[in-house]
Amino acid sequence: MMHGFLRVATATPDCTVGDCGANTAEILSLIRSAAARGVSLVTFPELCVTGYTCGDLFSQDLLCRVALAAVRLIADKTRDIPVTSVVGFPYSRGSARYNCAAVISDGKIHGIVPKTHIPNYGEFYELRHFTPGPAEAETIPAGVFGPEPVPFGTDILFTDGRNPDLAFAVEICEDLWVSEPPSSRHARAGALIMANLSASDEVIGKAEYRRSLVSGQSGRTDRNCHFD
Repeated sequence: MMHGFLRVATATPDCTVGDCGANTAEILSLIRSAAARGVSLVTFPELCVTGYTCGDLFSQDLLCRVALAAVRLIADKTRDIPVTSVVGFPYSRGSARYNCAAVISDGKIHGIVPKTHIPNYGEFYELRHFTPGPAEAETIPAGVFGPEPVPFGTDILFTDGRNPDLAFAVEICEDLWVSEPPSSRHARAGALIMANLSASDEVIGKAEYRRSLVSGQSGRTDRNCHFD
């Protein structure tokens, strides 16, 4: 952070549906590009490690295991890159599967945030594949994402070791579209930046409408700056 300003970015990788290897390479390339531009925090789309439109491939355990390994690889390969990255991927925990965001920096995965509100209308059928995030915070045991336990939940505030005055939080796509977005309580808890990972089926006019939602929520929460 310099003079109270922080450079943030969104990044859209050229995804190949179901190909975690190719998508991980794209994500790593964009993280390096962000670092070269002086970016401190970069947000990727939801489910970018696998692609959003995998459909029933999400029900295959292999895809989720490879996606988890990809997230660990992203953390390892960006260990010496001074950028915090927020990356979307599917995560299986117990008998449930979640649409999640991983917050990554300094070679570590600092937290996993599941999507709370799962769309199941119109062109969306995410409830076929994903479970809403639990109301209570949990802990993922050591060994899953690295040598240390990792917090798992929707009410996590993150800080950047390089910018100790920065607090940010994460929500995923539909979470912003509901009447009471998680970002409202995150802002009250002290989040200065809200990262929203979004992806969608192709619908005409969706991008413009989403931008208006982001602008409106930023205005309502006042002290936090949305970027999507």
